Amino acid sequence: MKYIVVISFFTITVTISMGQACCSGGVPISSNIGAFGVTEKGNWQFSINYDLNVLNTLKERSNKLEDNTRKRTTHTGLAQVGYTITDRFALDAMFSLVRQERLIRPIMSQPRNFTSTNGFGDIVLLLKYRFYKQFRAGLGVKAPTGKTEITDSQGLVLSSDLQPGSGAWDMIYWFSGSMPLPFRKSMTLNGSATYRATGLNGNYLGNQTYEFGNEFQATLGVADRFVWWSKIFDPSFIVKYRYAGTDVKNDFGLPGTGGNWVFLKPGISFNMLPEMSIQTSIELPVHAFVVDTQVTPTYRFNIGFVYLLRNKKNNQNYEIKEIK
Repeated sequence: MKYIVVISFFTITVTISMGQACCSGGVPISSNIGAFGVTEKGNWQFSINYDLNVLNTLKERSNKLEDNTRKRTTHTGLAQVGYTITDRFALDAMFSLVRQERLIRPIMSQPRNFTSTNGFGDIVLLLKYRFYKQFRAGLGVKAPTGKTEITDSQGLVLSSDLQPGSGAWDMIYWFSGSMPLPFRKSMTLNGSATYRATGLNGNYLGNQTYEFGNEFQATLGVADRFVWWSKIFDPSFIVKYRYAGTDVKNDFGLPGTGGNWVFLKPGISFNMLPEMSIQTSIELPVHAFVVDTQVTPTYRFNIGFVYLLRNKKNNQNYEIKEIK
């Protein structure tokens, strides 16, 4: 059964990995990286996720505008692989593909304008260190493997926020921690922080430069565990803060980029087997303050499959504990 699941995972991954974008539209690199939990030495972890981000809310600073003519949608397929090198160190890799859509609805007699792109995204590698119990820090890099010169039907290169890649190397600084709450042993308090220091694309449109704004995300939430019909469920509730700096083009700040957001994120995980779970969540904005006027997130939905492959020794020890 174990090997069938692994083979199925890679089959699905190859199927998905045929179309990321790196834009303020919200490709979820920082939201998903480092998602694997702490495991024993020699264990592998695999996950595949589908992430839908719908941006259909037009705002000027913090004011919502009654305008429904612009919409952005991002469909992202994410595949992650994690390996626990030692009891302290682990390495994660994340691969992605994205379908990015932009719709400008007609005003009166104007034509409908729809643009979409598909492609592989930038690859992320993250080295994690567990320095105390369930507290970990990480250092990573995002490599510019995604395309940056996709053109429209007229042969013109699309704007950077619709391209699958950023064309630049980014540094990623990551922290995650959890601790049980004293009044309920099954409930934990969880927090994380991710800072992405973006690099410069020195070959934007052939002879220009472009740099996406630096990004910071922090989450704080609680998760619990309960059994229903002999199955284990883990509900969670998270508050998330995101800051994105202004993009810079040819050394000048780009209008209509950057801002601050606060989201509420309820979710639940269904543990089908000790090594296998399905996780889903929805993300709803409760506050947004953007630079100038921008289309901002309306909601985000994520669903994923996680599988833990224990090494032979760990699996035998686990089975002995279960028998006892």
